[in-house]
Amino acid sequence: MSILKEEGPLRRWLRERQPLLKRVWSPEVVGVKGVDAAIERLKEEKKAEWRRRGYSETLISMAVSLADDWASSMASAFAPPELKESVLRHIYPKALDVADRWITKIGEAVKASLLELGHGSL
Repeated sequence: MSILKEEGPLRRWLRERQPLLKRVWSPEVVGVKGVDAAIERLKEEKKAEWRRRGYSETLISMAVSLADDWASSMASAFAPPELKESVLRHIYPKALDVADRWITKIGEAVKASLLELGHGSL
């Protein structure tokens, strides 16, 4: 059997604890009705922060896309399909942290490049 087809220890641990995880991340505990709105609010707050810091809309869009992709990839990799949505909601703030580090590093590189070329803005 290929290593990619074998169930890893984390996935096995999650599968064995599905009833517990479903209780922990149930709509009653997480408040699912407000979670999507909360994620959108976090995104909008982060985008506003990045605009205040002077990043272009292109970089902001790329950072949001990175956060979305990172969170989705992590949820797919470490959660069984029936818990993916709950895990995604739980880890999205971390995804925005990853995107924030990325846009900061890219922004610094862009600023340095523009300064070398004699331009002064992103």
